Amino acid sequence: MLQGKMSEIEIECPFCNKGKIKVFRKESFARPRFSRISGGKKATRYERVPTKYIVTEGCLFCGKTKKEIEKAFDTGKTKEMTHEERIERFKKRGLPLVIDSKKSENV
Repeated sequence: MLQGKMSEIEIECPFCNKGKIKVFRKESFARPRFSRISGGKKATRYERVPTKYIVTEGCLFCGKTKKEIEKAFDTGKTKEMTHEERIERFKKRGLPLVIDSKKSENV
């Protein structure tokens, strides 16, 4: 089966860019997709599986954990938005921040 090669490398921390983190890098590869036909199965198309990083340790400089670093690699985001930043973003878009629900008096 066609699988990506796995190698252990050291990369910079995506948060502080100072610390070195040991990760396993699994290269991208093409995986066959099979179709069933009367005589058996046949590879009809190939799909690309992206490169994956498996973090083995956290950062010693900024103190980020393995889970936080893996999430940064998967999503591409290193900074979470605060509640105040979210509210400002909604205000700029003109979205209502308080929704009033009035009770009907004719019950």
